[in-house]
Amino acid sequence: MSHAFGPTQPPPNRDANEPPAALRDAQAGALPCESEPPARVPPCDTVAARGRVALAPDAAQPSRARAARLIIQDPYLTPPPPPERRQLSTLAVSSLVAALFGPLGAIAAIAFGWAARREIEQAPAVRRGYALASVGLALGVLLTLCWSSAIGFGVWMWSTHHSGETASALPEGEASPEPASTASPSMPLPEAPPPAVQPSGSVPQHTTHRRIGGVSIVDIGVDVSVLSEELAKQRAEAYAQGEKVLVMTTSDPCEPCRGVDRSLGDPLMQTALRSVRLVRVDIDLFKEDLDQIKVPRRLYPGFFLLSPDLSPQDGINGGEWDDDIARNIAPVLGAFVRGQYTTRRQPWNPLPGSGMRL
Repeated sequence: MSHAFGPTQPPPNRDANEPPAALRDAQAGALPCESEPPARVPPCDTVAARGRVALAPDAAQPSRARAARLIIQDPYLTPPPPPERRQLSTLAVSSLVAALFGPLGAIAAIAFGWAARREIEQAPAVRRGYALASVGLALGVLLTLCWSSAIGFGVWMWSTHHSGETASALPEGEASPEPASTASPSMPLPEAPPPAVQPSGSVPQHTTHRRIGGVSIVDIGVDVSVLSEELAKQRAEAYAQGEKVLVMTTSDPCEPCRGVDRSLGDPLMQTALRSVRLVRVDIDLFKEDLDQIKVPRRLYPGFFLLSPDLSPQDGINGGEWDDDIARNIAPVLGAFVRGQYTTRRQPWNPLPGSGMRL
């Protein structure tokens, strides 16, 4: 067949969307023949079969490859990959747990919380626990302040208890230990024996020093020649040990004196005479020495605080309480040695010629 443009050139106005010749031939082979084929042309079925056989190895495989390359993943059809789980800081957990373990734990919580925050801020990968570390840090600061306040309050209470008045040691509900000024003693105090009476055998040969619980007890011995010198020595030793000297005049027989001796081990007396050195002086053996330093010896047992010149600065006797038991004696002696015993049954009257007068 010949055309105006030559036998081999395609028509110039062929549609650009027209499939290529090979594909057109394949499609043509699939369609039924409309007319009889010309001579020397194979039947239509044979041509279609040949076209499919020829197209299969060459055209089908590139089509599948192109289709595979053109597949686009639809985010709405497939679930997104799970996000990467961030690691939790161990120090952050430790700061919260350490706060529960007392004062040292509270301090450790502050250190752990601060370190955890720095670790999370400087870590190359994102880590969890910053808020937890902040809570542990704040909790550690708060508990540290609370523990410091509690310990300080406990120390203050302990020091107040041991330096306060002895009356606080009495059982709750008991009446005020200080006796009324108008009351009278239940029994008369013994008068001093005549000078001819010799000292009893209860006075030790040498000065003895022993302790009953927390109270120092000193008994002036027979071998002491000058009482004032021994009292000065005892005061110096007591001052070096943080004790206050309380002179007690005694005799034998003297039941009120023995009542005081028996009560020294009681907890009330231990509290009343804490940091006190009780120096016991026999009024029969040291009569002249007591008169020389103006210590009264008519009523006994007597208790005296010494002034710098060893004369009595203040004094009371056993008539300030009723029965000679610790519950009656301790409040009076405890307030007396601390200078707080003001309401008395008998006012303090120093002997004429003594140094200081209150």
